[in-house]
Amino acid sequence: MRHLLTTIFILISSTALASNLTQAADSLLGVLKNTQSPEQRVQIYRNLADIYSESPEARTYLLKMYQEASTINDRKSMLNALDDILTTGIYDYNKDTIAKYTKLFEKIATEEELKSLLPFYRMRTFDSRCYSGERDKAIKEEISSQNSKANGKEDIYNQVVSAYNMGTSFYMSDQYAKAIPYLDKAMKLAESLPEKDKYIYKKFITWRVCFTYGQTGKGKEAVKIMEQLINMVEHKYRTDYQKQRPFYNIDPYLLQYYSFLISSLPYLTLEQEKTYWKRIQKIGKNLTNDLDKYNYYLCANNYYSNNHTEKDYYKAIAANDSLIKFATTLAPLNLPGLYNINSMTYEAVKDYQNALKYLKISHQIQDSLSTEATHKQLNELQVKYDMNALNNEKTMLEIKNKKTMLTSLSILLIIVVAICTYLYFSWKKEKRMKMELKALHLKAQESEKMKQSFINSICHEIRTPLNAIVGFSDLIMNEEIDAEMRKEFPPEIQKNTVLLTSLINSMLEVANLDVSEEKLPCKPIDLKNICVHEMKQLKKKEGIEYKLEITEESMIIPSNAQYLTQVIEHLLSNANKFTEKGQITLGYRVNQSKEEISIYVSDTGCGIPQEKHEEVFNRFSKLDTFMPGNGLGLYLCRLITKRLAGEIKIDPAYKEGTRMIVTLPIK
Repeated sequence: MRHLLTTIFILISSTALASNLTQAADSLLGVLKNTQSPEQRVQIYRNLADIYSESPEARTYLLKMYQEASTINDRKSMLNALDDILTTGIYDYNKDTIAKYTKLFEKIATEEELKSLLPFYRMRTFDSRCYSGERDKAIKEEISSQNSKANGKEDIYNQVVSAYNMGTSFYMSDQYAKAIPYLDKAMKLAESLPEKDKYIYKKFITWRVCFTYGQTGKGKEAVKIMEQLINMVEHKYRTDYQKQRPFYNIDPYLLQYYSFLISSLPYLTLEQEKTYWKRIQKIGKNLTNDLDKYNYYLCANNYYSNNHTEKDYYKAIAANDSLIKFATTLAPLNLPGLYNINSMTYEAVKDYQNALKYLKISHQIQDSLSTEATHKQLNELQVKYDMNALNNEKTMLEIKNKKTMLTSLSILLIIVVAICTYLYFSWKKEKRMKMELKALHLKAQESEKMKQSFINSICHEIRTPLNAIVGFSDLIMNEEIDAEMRKEFPPEIQKNTVLLTSLINSMLEVANLDVSEEKLPCKPIDLKNICVHEMKQLKKKEGIEYKLEITEESMIIPSNAQYLTQVIEHLLSNANKFTEKGQITLGYRVNQSKEEISIYVSDTGCGIPQEKHEEVFNRFSKLDTFMPGNGLGLYLCRLITKRLAGEIKIDPAYKEGTRMIVTLPIK
């Protein structure tokens, strides 16, 4: 009887009825309506998903949690929501859900997170396939995959998964003894994983290990491993879930674990038996989900029928009656077995009349289910037969019609069209390849020229301040030079040190910005203060008038103060460098209709030829090789502006020198 109860427990469908809305859920929904804080809304959606766990409402709230978290770029909460959605999709083996949300997960997860979690999803998916009717196909594919990787190297995560899947393959084929070495290996490898990953892997693997040990007569070892699993889950709940997720319900998981222990009564001491049963009774008082209640009564029946002290068969019968009530909707296929258990229990108390009664009901339901299944199968076969007959008739009619239409002319025409099409596409392909080759060749030549120019420029720019630093450093130590003159050397050393540092910083800044196209982090800044500060910092030259065309009040825009300051600083420095007389103007204008602001720097310098307006923004580009600089300033400005969702260009209508315009969104 004990083995029959265990089998029924394993085969129960995992689909549960949705829980009724609780008072806590109503309160959270009330708070949700009155808060606009994205962080609070993310936490509320997390709590609502925990309350409605394993129901359609849970997925709805998880999706809302993901969307809310994405508005504030809360990557951790986004991954948390996707993980729960994926886990549910894998458990139900919903291929569309798995494919869709795996792609989303891969887009936002780091390389390290993908390395640790994708193998875990693969392991769970294999498990679900084995229970969803694809067992043979899944096992065949796994064995084939293992053979192809025999000579390759896998990381520790994939080694865990490979060992588990092979063990599960043997388990599903009822080869329990062969499964144990692989499952033991998976457990051992999981122990070496980082702490953040060890829990999820061990929690999943341990459940399979316990059932496999139970099937091979290693009940004591299975009980010990299950106790370790309970301790691990309860510790994780106390440390991570209890405070962060107050509505996370651990009871259904503990009920499964304790139910396994109760199904292993022969291997428990009397003290363990009583302790676990008290814990199950405590959990049972708070259950609201029909499936959890089903599991509770199944456990109660097992306990009252098989405990060490005094078996209470009448309580076992009462528990089984409750099981029958829930099984009517949750697991109709289990009804014959449950009625049979009642029959055996009545037989144990020598109530043969009721034993015979329930045995008859068991056989009647079994016959009914068998008949229903047979009729269903016959109906499906009849539908398939009718469909095949219609398809055959349609096919024969189509063949007959096509024979009358086929002629030698059509065949010849098809051949000619095919040849012409092939020649045309071959010619197009050849032409495209030649053009691409030519473009790549020109690009390589240009890249080589730019690289050589950059090397020459950098060597010159680095050598000049380095020579000055070394030279003046030597002169400082030369006591033959007048002391008064030597006082002038430190400022020169400092000036050249600043030049050298600025050059290296520009190169590092370009390298840092060039590796990504993501928008830079922005927050409200005062553009007026930045413009005033940068104009003050600019080293003034005689004969030049410096003007600010800005508003009297503050100009608050969403941007990145550090990088926008660099852009303005570079533009002012360039204007100052190439202007000998006249004026340099820094200002901005707001275009409300387009919701953008234009920051401009104009000068009366030598100007830039219109055909060179785009070239100056290229990396290492210098129109005047004799002027100091490395050709990175304007390239860096364009990188920063692009990362701020704006653009930079030279005003072609301005003829008195050069006017640089930076356009940025203000919302």
